[in-house]
Amino acid sequence: MKKVRSSLLAGLSLAAALSIPALCAAPMGCKKAPTSQQEQSAPEKPTTELMQRTWDAWSTLDPQKVAPLYAKDDGLVFFDFAPLQFRGWNAYEKGVKDLLAQFTSLKAKVRDDARIDAHGNHALAAGVVHFDATFQDGMTESFDARWTVVWEWREGQWLIVHEHVSVPIHDGPPEAEAPHDQTNQGD
Repeated sequence: MKKVRSSLLAGLSLAAALSIPALCAAPMGCKKAPTSQQEQSAPEKPTTELMQRTWDAWSTLDPQKVAPLYAKDDGLVFFDFAPLQFRGWNAYEKGVKDLLAQFTSLKAKVRDDARIDAHGNHALAAGVVHFDATFQDGMTESFDARWTVVWEWREGQWLIVHEHVSVPIHDGPPEAEAPHDQTNQGD
C-alpha cells in the first residue's frame, strides 16, 4: 500500500497529542452563546449515521455540501490533514478547497467501532475513517485516518464546533508497529 502523501501528514501527530486535553475541557475557541432553556439539552445524542453523513458530504469534494453541519463562529478551531489548522468556518471552507482540489474522487467510511459521548448540549465522538482516494494525477490510495469531532446542540441541531482529522505516521514496515510488551520477561 502506498503511503499517504507527505503534504497531508506534516505535523499531524503532534497536533493530535496537543489537542486531546482541550477536547475534554470544552470546544476550542467556542464562545458561550446565549441559549434558551429548550436548547440547553439536546433531545438525543448524535449518531454514527450523522458521522457518516458528514463524510458523505465531504466525499462530494464540495465544502458547500458540508457547511450546514458546521458552526460558523470565527474562533472555532478545525484541524485537517493540511495545513495544520483553520480558525473559523470561513477559513476552513476557503483553505480546504486547495486540499480537495488534489482529488478526483474521495470515498470515506466511518468504522463501526466509533464512539460517541454526549453531555447536555455537547457531544464528543472519536473513530477511524477509511478513505479511498483518487488523486488528480490518477494515483489511487486507501488509508485510515483518526477523526475526533465535537458537536454542540444549536438551533435544534448538532453542529460541529471542533474537529481533528489526522493520519498516523508510519516509520517502518508493519512488523515494526507491533504492540510493545510492558512486562519484564527476563526477570
